[in-house]
Amino acid sequence: MTISKVFQRDLLGLLLIVLTALVALYVLLNIFALFAYVNNEDKIASTFLDQSFYLMVFVIPPYFLDRYLSSHHVIES
Repeated sequence: MTISKVFQRDLLGLLLIVLTALVALYVLLNIFALFAYVNNEDKIASTFLDQSFYLMVFVIPPYFLDRYLSSHHVIES
């Protein structure tokens, strides 16, 4: 395995961790919005939903990064 392949794999693994943390933040903000909405705090709920809307972009890429990092040619290289 060459240095560039190791560096690429490590960098993609770090990116996977960061994106997973952002997805967790997205889910957490939506749960807070749900709790605020149940407690009739509509203004706070809309703020949480507005903040979490932009994090929705990070939901799909971790799946594809995980599949790419788990593929055999990345592991064996």
